[in-house]
Amino acid sequence: MPVSAPPHRAVLVVSAMHEPRVWSSRDSTRRERWRRRIFTVPAILTGFLAFVVLLIPALVIGGIVDLLARRRGSTVRLAIYAVWWAGLESAGVLWAAVLWVRYSLLGQLDSRNSLHAHSRLQRWWSTNLVRGARSLLGMAHGLEGREALRVGGPLIVLARHGSQGDALLVASILATAGLRPRFVLKRQLLWDPCLDVVGHRLPNYFVDRNSTDNRPELDNIARLASDLEDDEAIVIFPEGTRYSEAKRKQAIDTLGTTAPGRVASARRLRHVLPIRTAGLLSILDAAPSTDLLFLNHVGVHDFRTLGDLWRNVPFPVPIRFHARRISRNETPGASEVVDWLDTRWEEFDDWVATNTSEPSSSATAS
Repeated sequence: MPVSAPPHRAVLVVSAMHEPRVWSSRDSTRRERWRRRIFTVPAILTGFLAFVVLLIPALVIGGIVDLLARRRGSTVRLAIYAVWWAGLESAGVLWAAVLWVRYSLLGQLDSRNSLHAHSRLQRWWSTNLVRGARSLLGMAHGLEGREALRVGGPLIVLARHGSQGDALLVASILATAGLRPRFVLKRQLLWDPCLDVVGHRLPNYFVDRNSTDNRPELDNIARLASDLEDDEAIVIFPEGTRYSEAKRKQAIDTLGTTAPGRVASARRLRHVLPIRTAGLLSILDAAPSTDLLFLNHVGVHDFRTLGDLWRNVPFPVPIRFHARRISRNETPGASEVVDWLDTRWEEFDDWVATNTSEPSSSATAS
């Protein structure tokens, strides 16, 4: 039976069994959704029109900047991609509005047909953002271990969190494999209007990482994983945040207090953060027969400023993804699973260390 949602949570029936769905513990009430969207939706539509109007002068100025800075079109590329991104955001919001009219007027916004229509919209939005980045920013990417996805789902995807674009790239990879993702994401991403609107019509959960009581968060993450279909994958970034050396040291210090037995394994990590186990264990408990997919990558960095991004456009090396599937029959019981996950995560880290220097010719472009 699903966990009953307290009054402050927004719920909506989306599954075939008419079970309540929860998207966040505090940001998905009708009031909070409209409070965001009254700003974000007009802002993206206005921004797109402004970008289009200013594109020509931006290209002229950008071309001069690139010439003087001896860049390979970095400014021009980013200006065009800004228009591409804003256009896709605007189109996604408008498409979602059309779907709302189509299904809401018939009382079918929660139907399976509506769910699949919004999944197609999500797939269109994410794959075209990635295509634009590949064409305009030189962001080539490939996937090793593609056969791990050909088997189909459902899957529990443990993805490395190395940059701001990880969720977008993972969504594109899963879409290419014919899998519909369910994401566990941070609540701050709800300020992206397309992700906010469409994300609230699909099974996703936007976690409050600063919550003082994580029980509602864990209950809702477990619920998200409890009814996966064969063409679905639940995606979690078990590090919880993007890597930095300071965050690594902080994570080790925290483990020294909360789980001293995990410190030795955490100290051996050099490229990824230790797994935050609470959310992942909730997923494993809720989906006890679902295979795990470890999805790693190298070649993309955490661009903390627009200047960092500008200096790396076009991207100097392809992004290499590596997929490793582990049958659920190979995972140990509850008493040993954390140690087992830490060992797999050390192997995950070793792959990053081994493959960071040079891209492999075996990666299949996608």
